[in-house]
Amino acid sequence: MSALLQQILALARRSPLAVICTILFVLFGVADYFLWKRRDELAERYERTHQEGEAMMLSLNGQPRVTAQFATIEEAVAYIDKNLAAESDLAGNQDYFFQIEKSTKIHLVNLSQLSSQPSTEDEAFHAIPFSLRLTGSYAQVLDFLHQLETGPRLLRVKNYRFSQSESASGENLSLDLTVELLGRP
Repeated sequence: MSALLQQILALARRSPLAVICTILFVLFGVADYFLWKRRDELAERYERTHQEGEAMMLSLNGQPRVTAQFATIEEAVAYIDKNLAAESDLAGNQDYFFQIEKSTKIHLVNLSQLSSQPSTEDEAFHAIPFSLRLTGSYAQVLDFLHQLETGPRLLRVKNYRFSQSESASGENLSLDLTVELLGRP
């Protein structure tokens, strides 16, 4: 054996308590190192879990609001579906304009459903074009346009042309409109 090892063994025989304390000190030091390393890992995991829990609590607190918004969206979609035009229902589509004509007391000179662009299979909606020519007073024309704008059917005005004409009953406006109703293909 080496001289150093013999000196350590001699010291251990003379004071076994110091050797035991030294061994325990080294063992506890090694254990402390591994425990602190594990503690850091657990602290990181706790922080990540805490943040996920906070995010869940925020979403759970907002759940009634989300449910209310979802119900509002479902109502809007049901309203849109209920008021979609059908391209094949020519009489129903024209009746929509005749009802507005009747309520505004305007004279609908010409109403025709134009041919539409062919739709693809993945399109959920389809534009159904109409051409209208109407005459009436300024207030009647404005009322007709207002009822088109605020009516249940969704439509887009593609183009328009106003012209003024004089008749026996006074001044009249003439309006040429091309509109597209939103409908199912």
